[in-house]
Amino acid sequence: MSNKVIVVVADLDNAAHGEINVLESPDEAAQLVETLIESGYDQARIRAFAADEFQISVYHRPVVALTTADAETTDEPELAGASEEADQEEDAPAVGAELAAALLKAEVAPEPFVRNGVRFSTQFGPA
Repeated sequence: MSNKVIVVVADLDNAAHGEINVLESPDEAAQLVETLIESGYDQARIRAFAADEFQISVYHRPVVALTTADAETTDEPELAGASEEADQEEDAPAVGAELAAALLKAEVAPEPFVRNGVRFSTQFGPA
């Protein structure tokens, strides 16, 4: 657990704006608050918060396009390997509704910086 403390001093005219100070220990925060009060700041404008840093995880969602059997007549380009996947799907046995629902609920962690099997950095070549 972190011992960092955030001290917020609100502006006089707008309490939604103010000065934010991030301090390493509660003792430093207490000294700052004492200094602010001695300097004439109203105690109601000063707030102190215990702070912990959160880890940020960014996930990219897949893009899904639903098509019908006559989708071959559309102007959209066909993805490489899509015809092979279609052949494999026709040979695959039918899956029960309960199993399909369970598979849809299962969370799969996407590989970061990858879309459609292509790594983001490989999509840009030298100029």
